[in-house]
Amino acid sequence: MGVIDIKDKSEFDTLIESSKVVIIFCTAEWCGPCKAMDPLFYKHAAEYKERSDSMKFVKVDTDDIPELAQELGFRSIPAFFVFENGEKVDNLAGPNPAALKQLVDRAAEQLE
Repeated sequence: MGVIDIKDKSEFDTLIESSKVVIIFCTAEWCGPCKAMDPLFYKHAAEYKERSDSMKFVKVDTDDIPELAQELGFRSIPAFFVFENGEKVDNLAGPNPAALKQLVDRAAEQLE
């Protein structure tokens, strides 16, 4: 399935409630470090595409859904969050490729 671009809060809520594991990439068009992390996020989504029925990769432009930024409680981007069964269980702040890989791998372990 690849990466899902979320455009509104209700779409986000539905996806979080209906998926076992969701990894969220909070970004913005103007954010240079976010653009640097973008290809890595897509790469990780491709690596786990065989699990796309239970593990979703979601991209959110925080300028499009500012209320989501407030709800998730982050102050800088890029920011990454992992939800399992509707609950926030992990997060990462900043452009750290190695830490993003670890975050994704930890999330995938929850499916085993």
